[in-house]
Amino acid sequence: MSTASRFIQKTIAQPELALVIFKAEVLDAYIARGEVKRTNSVGRVKTANWSLDFGIAPDEKTIHVPLGQFAQKVPERERGAWLEGADDSRFSENFLKMLSSHACIDDGNLRAWGEESDESFF
Repeated sequence: MSTASRFIQKTIAQPELALVIFKAEVLDAYIARGEVKRTNSVGRVKTANWSLDFGIAPDEKTIHVPLGQFAQKVPERERGAWLEGADDSRFSENFLKMLSSHACIDDGNLRAWGEESDESFF
């Protein structure tokens, strides 16, 4: 079983471990104040009042944080900047809209996986 498989299995039992992915730029203000330390693959924001551990993606463009830790440790006043720095590059924007608003999204005809879309603007 892969590391990811084991982690997902654990996350099913403990949903608060689900990871939220942020662009590494969310750390810039903390780095400027000397509040970030790291190893090759993990890091920590440590302010005078709170701290948060995070994983570092191999390309160092994103970091990942367990949702439960984010909710418990990052103060409400700091969350806005973090949430604006959420990395949505690997998500379907329409699916996120559906999940967050319970709205139906019409973005094409239903088809089998692998079939080309038959829609055309002409």
